Amino acid sequence: MKSISLPKLNRTQISVIVAVIVIAILAAIIFAVVSAQTQPPSNTVAVRRGDISAAVNATGKVRAKKSARLSLPMSGIVQSIVKLEGDGVNPGDVILALRADETTRRFRQAELNLQSRQLDLARGKSSPRDEDIEIARAQLRKATMAIAAAEAAYNASPSAQNDAAREIARADLDIARANFNRVTNGLSKEEIETLQNAVVSAQLDLESARAALAQTKLTAPFTATVTEIAVREGELVGGFAPLATVADLNALEIAAEIDEIDVANVKVGQKVEVRLDAFPGERFSGILTRLFPAASAQRGSTVYAAVVEFDRKNFDVRLGMGANLKILTVEKKGALLVPNRALKNVGTRKAVQILAPGAPRDVIVEVGVTDGNETEIVSGVNEGDQVLVGQ
Repeated sequence: MKSISLPKLNRTQISVIVAVIVIAILAAIIFAVVSAQTQPPSNTVAVRRGDISAAVNATGKVRAKKSARLSLPMSGIVQSIVKLEGDGVNPGDVILALRADETTRRFRQAELNLQSRQLDLARGKSSPRDEDIEIARAQLRKATMAIAAAEAAYNASPSAQNDAAREIARADLDIARANFNRVTNGLSKEEIETLQNAVVSAQLDLESARAALAQTKLTAPFTATVTEIAVREGELVGGFAPLATVADLNALEIAAEIDEIDVANVKVGQKVEVRLDAFPGERFSGILTRLFPAASAQRGSTVYAAVVEFDRKNFDVRLGMGANLKILTVEKKGALLVPNRALKNVGTRKAVQILAPGAPRDVIVEVGVTDGNETEIVSGVNEGDQVLVGQ
């Protein structure tokens, strides 16, 4: 095997090669330093402008804006259930009825009594008929003959019995004479007023009977859907016991609960992002329309009730569906933003580290709105400044 022999280098050539190598190494070092000074570290971000909002999270349930639990003031046995859950009703529609035999009888009797009193008044106001006059005249003639006979009997044989018969005959004559005068001359003003008062009294009795009869029927107060029937046919129910519930399903809202630690930031009119458990991934736009002033205890926490109106779009939203709410309490457009990881505490204040020649420096900043990921910087930095993240 032949060996390869390299040409021998003189000192001048070796010096040139070494110089070239040293220059290359120095050039690489200078390039790395310059690049490090001109390129920001990978753990920096630029202060940017953008939109940011703060929100309060809450929960709630879908309910109807208009609903009613219905009852009757009287007790009784449920005779019939006319409408069932899911049935639509209009104002006045009967939902169920109690047994009302005695109440119906009193109503019919009141109707007949009014008709009788009205007939008496009509007769009293009308002109006398010839046949009525003849009847009254005949009764008067008969009574006159009877008193004459009674007087003769007493005169022939005075006795207690004949005296009593004579007094009865006189009374019959007075009645017959008064009846004849009434028929021929018409009723007096006072008698007409008495008949009129009787009609008014009968009308009041009928209205009272009608109201009592109405109280045996449970009717719908407005256009709605029956959502609950709380009784069964044949069941004995007490007065004012809940019998049924109706609701207008065309107008829904969300009954929300807001924790006491968040309620100070919540106001009527704020926008709400609604998510319903029944429709994962769907978002519905809403607005806070009511915030109740008094707190209540729920599951060991103090909460405030609120109402959210929302656009259910074309979804089949139903009563009682659970809702997760994001109430937008603050919205800022074009704010200076940095990631929350760029913020650090300096005493009681906030600061960021800004890249500067030589080494990063701390800059005290005034912060504003935060959404949990980014924070608004009110003062202290400018758009485009490079800040360190996660230091």
